[in-house]
Amino acid sequence: MPTGGVMSGVHAPADDRLRALLAARPRIALVGASPRPERPSHSVMESLLGAGYDVTPVNPAVAEVLGCRCYPELAAIPARVDLVDVFRRADAAPDVARKAVACGARVLWLQLGVVSDAAAAIAERAGLITVMDRCTWIEHERLIGHPFAGDPPARAPDQVGLCRDCRHAREVPSARARYWLCRRSADDPSFAKYPALPMRSCRGFEWREAAAPEA
Repeated sequence: MPTGGVMSGVHAPADDRLRALLAARPRIALVGASPRPERPSHSVMESLLGAGYDVTPVNPAVAEVLGCRCYPELAAIPARVDLVDVFRRADAAPDVARKAVACGARVLWLQLGVVSDAAAAIAERAGLITVMDRCTWIEHERLIGHPFAGDPPARAPDQVGLCRDCRHAREVPSARARYWLCRRSADDPSFAKYPALPMRSCRGFEWREAAAPEA
């Protein structure tokens, strides 16, 4: 079984693990969000917000959904994303999976009717938990069964800041890979909180099995 993922032929982790994942109130980026009430993505987002989740809609053709600012892509979201909830066709899922890995998400979640082995492989290689052919709201109702008390947790500022260029200039470790920091942090005093790490480009990547980049 791949680290963080699911067994072949199984579309989600065991219920205990899924319950713990949702009970932690992950910050959700909902890809394919729609302002149209008849769309499943709209009703699911509305239900998740009502349950107390922090949900950020993602759709390049829309400015706002349910009063929340809509971002054109995952990379544009200026805050941490824990779970990427995907309302796209299966053939679009691998590209979303790559972007979920790049933004440092911990979970790739494909909605009901969407199964993509290619997307799951991309996510699992980077250590993400993968859920397919499941609805976040249905699973919340089934495993949690009630709204969370109080408002969603405040968005804490990123502990090392975000690069003004790539917005992902921080170390993002996972089970099998890591990203490293923006080169600008080496001589830009406005990014003094960055830890000292190898800096090769605005956003770098390496598999943990691979050799470290040359100095």
